[in-house]
Amino acid sequence: MEPLSDTFLATCRRYQGRILRGENMSRIETFVDAAFAFAFTMLVISIDEVPQSPPELFVLSRDIPAFLLSATLIGSVWMAHAIWSRTFGLQDGVTIYLSLGLVMLVLIFVYPIKLISQATVVHLSDGRLGMEVFDNSGWENTGIADLFLYFSVGFIFLSLLIMALYLNSLRFKKQLRLNIIEIQFCHRMIVSCSAVTVVAISSCIIAMVAEDNIEIAGYVYFLLFILIPVITRNCNRYFTDQVQLN
Repeated sequence: MEPLSDTFLATCRRYQGRILRGENMSRIETFVDAAFAFAFTMLVISIDEVPQSPPELFVLSRDIPAFLLSATLIGSVWMAHAIWSRTFGLQDGVTIYLSLGLVMLVLIFVYPIKLISQATVVHLSDGRLGMEVFDNSGWENTGIADLFLYFSVGFIFLSLLIMALYLNSLRFKKQLRLNIIEIQFCHRMIVSCSAVTVVAISSCIIAMVAEDNIEIAGYVYFLLFILIPVITRNCNRYFTDQVQLN
């Protein structure tokens, strides 16, 4: 890959110090976007027929929080890929394989994400919201532990794939002519993905050992609401100090 020219970089839009090299959608990004759109359709509230009365509509509407939660999880993965793609615009072989892997994993884990979102909403609302998934068989502690393991393994691989995309960008930093802000951005995203991976591994371990408190394997994911902002703030502070020292 030849280094990007000054002429091309001058035509690219800037955002928060990053040069958006991939704003013209490539076939890779178009394919990934289409796959994520399909994943969203798989999350849509499943109904066999249009509700015929207000009570039927209200019962189906109880599944809206679970849909929003699962859509947020899928959307965060799409957003991570979209931001990466717009910033770097890579189309090399590694990018193609990593993007394909991301699409396949998302499509595989759509239903596990929806199921665990439904269970989370029912558990946290004490049954006032969500569909009655716990009325079905298979929800003993062993089954719930297996579900957390299934979900966490998928989350680990999704995080590793996003991390690999940013590592691949650093591999081409000379050709892409990355500035210091973009290099720091890559490192921050890699650290954030590492935190997600560690939390998911922790959930796996808890699911295997905490027989009587299996719900802790799910609660541990709430740590991300603390860890990600802390990582972002500390990384920004560290990189700012490094720039000043240099």
